Amino acid sequence: MKRAELYALVWEKPVTHVAKEFGISDVAVRKICIKHGIPTPPMGYWAKLQHGKRVVQTPLPPLKPGQADRVVFHAHPKPDLPPEIAETHRIAVQEEAQDGNRISIPSEPPTRLHPLAAATGKALRNAKADAEGFIACSGAGRFDATVGRASIDRVVLLIHWVLRAAVERGHQLSADGDFRIVVDEQPLAVRIYETKGKKSHVPTPAELKRQAEQDEWRKKYPDYYRSDRTLYPTWDYCPSGRLALEISDPRLSGWQSNSIVGRWYDRSTRRVEDYLTEMMIALKTGGATARHLRAQEAEAARLAKEAAERHRENERQRRLLEKVTAFLMEKADKHAQLVKLENLAAHLGMGSACPSADKHPELHRAIEFVLVNLRNGLSADAMNEEINRARILHIESWW
Repeated sequence: MKRAELYALVWEKPVTHVAKEFGISDVAVRKICIKHGIPTPPMGYWAKLQHGKRVVQTPLPPLKPGQADRVVFHAHPKPDLPPEIAETHRIAVQEEAQDGNRISIPSEPPTRLHPLAAATGKALRNAKADAEGFIACSGAGRFDATVGRASIDRVVLLIHWVLRAAVERGHQLSADGDFRIVVDEQPLAVRIYETKGKKSHVPTPAELKRQAEQDEWRKKYPDYYRSDRTLYPTWDYCPSGRLALEISDPRLSGWQSNSIVGRWYDRSTRRVEDYLTEMMIALKTGGATARHLRAQEAEAARLAKEAAERHRENERQRRLLEKVTAFLMEKADKHAQLVKLENLAAHLGMGSACPSADKHPELHRAIEFVLVNLRNGLSADAMNEEINRARILHIESWW
């Protein structure tokens, strides 16, 4: 593009947005601007502009000796592109390069518009413009478009040729809800919008009156009215006449970098209509990318499900082990009591001809009673019955 076009672009939107459009970093855009002597907005410029504060746009200086008026961007593809996506892109480029597939828009308008293009044109003509002069339509049976009224006819023709080219390549159109082009069973969202232009705001008499009152108060009370901000905006925004077409994956959030399949703008040498071949290539590549992402999501969901099942199984066995351990430790404690009582009984001479048995019959009966109960409770049959009754090991192979 030309130097003046890049200058207009970096003052129209943040450098990070410009960089995303060209597939390079914002640092690279700033270096290119420095190389070509293109000033960029200072820190806080866009925040001030958003809040209606006064901002100053640095004018584009004339070319210096050795500076070129032509700016070239070199965007390199990602080296880690999955093989299936790279192969789909390669095949799509080869197919579009064939003579029979080359897209050329005739100078004469079609005798019959695509029904969706006609419905979108009707909706746009009946829509009410917003404060900046933009009209919008979307929803079932309509193309997603936000443009100025003067661009309606061009937008309708562009939609017609995009849809015709997509259908000729075997893609399906889904207009039941939000419009989608379905590529290999993967829905892709397409929208057309017009970029914003700006012009200096001419204050109205009412705005000038309020500003004069504000200035008068500032003179009277400088300690309270220190800000010199104007009460009216610096710029008026309006449709610029420059169209853009964007293809995205609707299943991804807008903040995700990989949600945009492709975006094309009106340039000084090419219009959006001249990018139809690139759009068709991007549709096929975007379908392969969406399918790859869905496969990754399905695999991640499967692995997460397996991990959750393993976690639940580990938790179940942990609780079962705690239950069984508590049961056995209780029996071990009772066995220790049994051993102690048996030692006590031996000390008292139970079971032998000892005169103490006749002297202390109640003590001997009490010890014998507890020993019998402990032995019965610690027998294998009794513990097995207790395990079955309490359903301690109702899950097989718990270990």
